[in-house]
Amino acid sequence: MKKALTLFLLIFLAAMAFGCGGEKEDDKPVVDPPTPTEETIEATSIEVTGFKNLIEEGESFTLSIKVLPADATNKKVKYTSSNSSVATIKDGKVTGISGGDCVITVSLESNPNVKYEFSLVVNRKEVELPKIEGITLKATGSLEATGELEVGKTALVEAVISPSGASGEIIWSSSDEAIATVNKGLVSAKAIGEVTIKATSKDNDAIFGEIKIKIVEKKEEEKPIAPTSITITGADEVETGYYIRLNVDLQPTGCSPLVRWESTKPEVATVSEDGKVTGVSEGTTYIICYSLIDETVKSSRFKVKVTVDQTAQFPIPDLQGYEISIMNADSALTDLDPFLEGYTKSDKVFKQQAWRETEKLYNCTIKVVAYPTDAPYGPTRNTWINHQAELGQAQADVYIVNPSYLPNYYASGAMHNVSEYYLKFGKNQLEPAAKQLGSYKGNLYIIATGLSQTTIYPYSGLFINMGLLEKYNIKNPAELFNEGNWNFNDFENWAISTQALLPSGYYALTGNIWMFWQGMSNASGVKLADVSTLSLNFTHKYVCDAVETMRKIYVAGAYSDSSSDVSSDFSSGRAVIQVADYRYVKLSNRFTVDMWGEDTRYGYVPFPYHPSVGKENTVVTYILESYLMFAGAREYKHPAGVTYEDIYRALENMYLSTIRLQESDPSFDADAIKRQTASSKLDDEASIDALLYFTANKILYDPIFNGIETDSSSKITTAVRNAITKGNDYINEAESAAPSIEVNMISIYG
Repeated sequence: MKKALTLFLLIFLAAMAFGCGGEKEDDKPVVDPPTPTEETIEATSIEVTGFKNLIEEGESFTLSIKVLPADATNKKVKYTSSNSSVATIKDGKVTGISGGDCVITVSLESNPNVKYEFSLVVNRKEVELPKIEGITLKATGSLEATGELEVGKTALVEAVISPSGASGEIIWSSSDEAIATVNKGLVSAKAIGEVTIKATSKDNDAIFGEIKIKIVEKKEEEKPIAPTSITITGADEVETGYYIRLNVDLQPTGCSPLVRWESTKPEVATVSEDGKVTGVSEGTTYIICYSLIDETVKSSRFKVKVTVDQTAQFPIPDLQGYEISIMNADSALTDLDPFLEGYTKSDKVFKQQAWRETEKLYNCTIKVVAYPTDAPYGPTRNTWINHQAELGQAQADVYIVNPSYLPNYYASGAMHNVSEYYLKFGKNQLEPAAKQLGSYKGNLYIIATGLSQTTIYPYSGLFINMGLLEKYNIKNPAELFNEGNWNFNDFENWAISTQALLPSGYYALTGNIWMFWQGMSNASGVKLADVSTLSLNFTHKYVCDAVETMRKIYVAGAYSDSSSDVSSDFSSGRAVIQVADYRYVKLSNRFTVDMWGEDTRYGYVPFPYHPSVGKENTVVTYILESYLMFAGAREYKHPAGVTYEDIYRALENMYLSTIRLQESDPSFDADAIKRQTASSKLDDEASIDALLYFTANKILYDPIFNGIETDSSSKITTAVRNAITKGNDYINEAESAAPSIEVNMISIYG
């Protein structure tokens, strides 16, 4: 006790001494403690447990989520379902809505690339449906109007059962199969005569429906329409040693595109069968174009001036070590950067050489960079680009963009007019279609990447699961196209007969239905938006017939509607064909190299064409995969004395030199390169032949969904979907959609 008391007194006295002899507390300066800085720790992965891959309709389960590392700063996640009509997810709770399949994704809110995905199949509840009590047969299309069907043609007969939603198998039969056969309602006319088509309930043969059809002699096929006028469009100047591409505008819409080209002075410039004009010597020549259907129809003379290289008069600028940046999606950097391992284009060595030579010549570096994670593809990226421009701080010299957004970029100042630079240094090395699409209100805003003899022109088409094709012994549609048997009728027959070979839950066709409609219209030579005449062709006969063909395929159950870039039916191996863009094939985030496991093999067939057109007159839509928009609001980064023109010139030098180097190589073989490139995507020789059938003289430019409208929200795509899937009056809906679209077209191209 005494020791404790003594210790207490000593401590007390020491404290008193310090308080008296030291600085008073009130006199001390008050210093705020330093604010601790919290280090941001990024999440690297998401762990999900408690999920299921198979549930019933109405069944639910809740996910357990763990964001790693455990001390990550931001752990907020968001939940998405690829098909909310199949299953929904909210706050981690998954609920089955209806039968089908989808993908559930849990992603980091601050970085969508950090995610966890799993597939989910929802089983339909077995519901006892009423039995069939009545069957009525209804003709469709021209058969409905006339009651007649030509020999060799097909028509769909719909079985309308009562009560609505009744369950039961229907057996189809023909009273005379020598006159006409029937398969799931698809009637094929064989010989002249009358026949009765019958649909009978399998459960009760007293319940049936009948329809009489008259089979008549096949009419002579409509011949391709001869043009009434031909107008040559394109650049009117070319340098010696270079070539330009001319296009023709033919009227009326849908007429035969087959033409013959002629140069009045081939010693000055030659012209090939696909409109390629090559400068031979300085001077002037005239190009004339004749219709092969009727050679009395020809164009006016189109004057072309051939010059020598004019760039020598402009000194090479010094970019003072400036880094020229080209911004693309993180997943697509290998499309542009030849120094990346994943760059597989045939010009790799030549582009590397041109790239380094340009950097040395202009004292700069050229770099491909990724869009930030907060600028994902679509409207969000569009908003981000515009916002950077409004701040006066563009984050790159060139943006890879969708040209549909050019009006928005124009309004915000996000793009820079390169028309004058192109005249000086671009050497007219843009495909006419690409130049038109990269222009707005008469000015050009994109970099010219050059005219190449190795270009593969089809932009979109029908892509085939070759394994599924072989498994069910289905005729290869690419072979049908190559044989000249791929018109609307052939396509309809193939789809419905293929559906008859497939098990339940499988489909002949899938994908976005408006893409079929656009592709079939364009393949028939119809521009849905003709900017040369500022007219829309939504109700052209070929366009309406494309709607009717897809309606018959849909009613026959051979089509699964999907708005996804990769339909779940196609990705899971339950659809033979999906409509899509060519660039999706073997792309890491679209049609992957292992989509269906070890036997993943892709084929291709072009869109079918109208029977009046024929294979020799069919064309494909062509647009560039990537548009290199020259960015505005970038001068804050330029070194003193360095201009937009200087940067543009350096990039043009790199791209045009790449092509010159490649095409001057002694081993250069354009056809071999195109076949090799196609072989890297497609695993079927017939498909490769079909793809390469389309050369520069077999392309069509239609900016309806690449400059005028956004496909996902356009009134015309809604009209098409309603007509095909609901049976709505297409012409009424199309005419209602047209005025606002016409206003958009005139504002851009008027």
